[in-house]
Amino acid sequence: MYRIGTIVDSRVMMMGAQERSDNDEVERLKEKIAELEEDKIEKHAMMEKIEEGARLYAEMNEKIQMLSQNPPQNPSPT
Repeated sequence: MYRIGTIVDSRVMMMGAQERSDNDEVERLKEKIAELEEDKIEKHAMMEKIEEGARLYAEMNEKIQMLSQNPPQNPSPT
C-alpha cells in the first residue's frame, strides 16, 4: 500500500513539475514575442526614415537636373 501511494505521489509531483515547465516555456515564448514585436516596430520606423531619405534624395536630384539644364540667369549689372 505504501508503495502505491509513493507511485501516485511521484506522478503528481512529476505532473506539477511538467506544468511548471510548460508555464515557464509559455512565459519565455511570450517574452520572445514581445521582443520580436518591439523589433518589428523599430525596423518599421527605420524603413520610414529610409523611404523619407530616398524621397528627399530624388527631389534633390530632380532639382539638380532642372538647374543643370536651365542655369539661373545672372542679371547684367547696370
